[in-house]
Amino acid sequence: MPTPPEPHEAVEAPPWDPNQGPQPTVQTWPRTSRPALRILIRGQWRRCPVIAVHRYPDGRTAVQVDVHLDSTTSYQARTYRWDPAAMRIAAAGDPPLEL
Repeated sequence: MPTPPEPHEAVEAPPWDPNQGPQPTVQTWPRTSRPALRILIRGQWRRCPVIAVHRYPDGRTAVQVDVHLDSTTSYQARTYRWDPAAMRIAAAGDPPLEL
């Protein structure tokens, strides 16, 4: 079994802009059956339910998640570049919705 990469902080992905090329395809999940990731943010592994996955034609992937950043009671939506060194699968969830 390969050794997992050395962990480092997740990097936020900027919103898509037409100057970046074609729009990404987007997969979403219903709130009741979303997958979840553990993401290294601000020095802590945080459990983050996945809102959507953005797949860009050039091969980049970004994951939009709900995350507790400054509060333990409210989520903030953030989008991070997919990075196995900064993310771990926490829960599989149901298949994504068809758009």
